[in-house]
Amino acid sequence: MKTLLIIRSASMQQLDKNLMEIEKRFSDHEIHMLTHEHSIKLVEKYKSIKQIYVYPYKSGFSAGNKVDELRGKEFDAVLIPVTNITGAGFFNVLRFSLTLRAKQRFICNLISDIWEVTSGEIRWMGIKNVLMSIASAILAGIAGIFVLLVLPWKLKQIERKGE
Repeated sequence: MKTLLIIRSASMQQLDKNLMEIEKRFSDHEIHMLTHEHSIKLVEKYKSIKQIYVYPYKSGFSAGNKVDELRGKEFDAVLIPVTNITGAGFFNVLRFSLTLRAKQRFICNLISDIWEVTSGEIRWMGIKNVLMSIASAILAGIAGIFVLLVLPWKLKQIERKGE
């Protein structure tokens, strides 16, 4: 049987909304879940989830945090539930998913739309994030130069004209 690992990155209420569509879309998969320790009891209520893995860190999902329990395991699919329409803001979870052996990766959004995201697309998101950070830093630097150098000079010119 195929296996699906859900990385619980959204609230339990979100999972309640998405699970029926996930079960329908992945009806030929055994469903497993990776979750933080504090939500194990809540996840146990779902009969369709056959295996629960514990993310042994208090912080959010990070590619630098390894889960020993998943070492050596391969999943047919990994799914990341997100609490919006586009999946924006969940790059850390998508990046974490790259540390797991999986044939496919999927995002499930707020309204239970499910779509595949490739490893290349996740890496491209990371590159875009870095490029946006660089562009923001450059623009902030230009604005800082303007405020610190040009604005006082302009104010002095206006003051001189007023004398």
